[in-house]
Amino acid sequence: MTTVTSIRSADATLPVSIVGEGQTLIFFNGLGSTQAMWKRVVAQLKGRYRVVTFDFRGHGRATSTNDYSFNAFLSDAAAIIKGVGVDRPIIVGWSLGADLAVWYAAAHPGTPAGIVVVDGAVPIPGRLVLDPVKTRRLLNSPLMKVALFVWRLTPYGYRLSSDQITDVTLEVDERRQQLLEVYDKINCPVSMVLAERSAKRGPDAERMNKLWRAGAERLARKYPALPIHWLNTTHLLPFRKPAELAKVIDDIYAGLAEPVRSGNPASSN
Repeated sequence: MTTVTSIRSADATLPVSIVGEGQTLIFFNGLGSTQAMWKRVVAQLKGRYRVVTFDFRGHGRATSTNDYSFNAFLSDAAAIIKGVGVDRPIIVGWSLGADLAVWYAAAHPGTPAGIVVVDGAVPIPGRLVLDPVKTRRLLNSPLMKVALFVWRLTPYGYRLSSDQITDVTLEVDERRQQLLEVYDKINCPVSMVLAERSAKRGPDAERMNKLWRAGAERLARKYPALPIHWLNTTHLLPFRKPAELAKVIDDIYAGLAEPVRSGNPASSN
């Protein structure tokens, strides 16, 4: 039986769905997506966990606000974890949700039992977005506005404007330059699942793919025991590789009996 409720986060009301019993998993969505994106993954985990999904502000059935900064989304994550009254959840985050999971864990040592990072939170050695003006212009083009409007009508929809999407994208890009130091502050097991290629095509996709892999290699050099799983797919991992993601979640849960040593997110894996 699924319990549906809502939790207040500052100026936003967030819809929450809870199903199952056992170790709690809390899923953090990516930018422009909702809790519906996890359906295939949750189906693979059915009967083994207490699963918590929710919509971030301005997404799905959550209310709209004037603040869509990274810190505002981070406050949503903190409100959910506090609001569901859970002790040491495993956090599963995709894309923006992965970055939020890592920053949350660094700021709240001892709260998460573990983190599964899905195609996000990679300490890239350079900017993914080289030309912010061009990116903003692209997202404000008539064709992209139509595409974004259609996407908002789906179960994965959201209500951020093109400029708000650009702003948070640039902020995440900036924060990824600091991630190696942020991982230093995490004291729970971390497992990472990455796509082998970008969803984009062309020369820029090749550049982004190289940066993504280089960032993962930086993380692997600093934390050689941190598991990094590369899957032959694009960024849409929760939709295309649900069974593989479920396996990584099961593995990190199976390892929780091991002692958690502070200062290294990979040391307890």
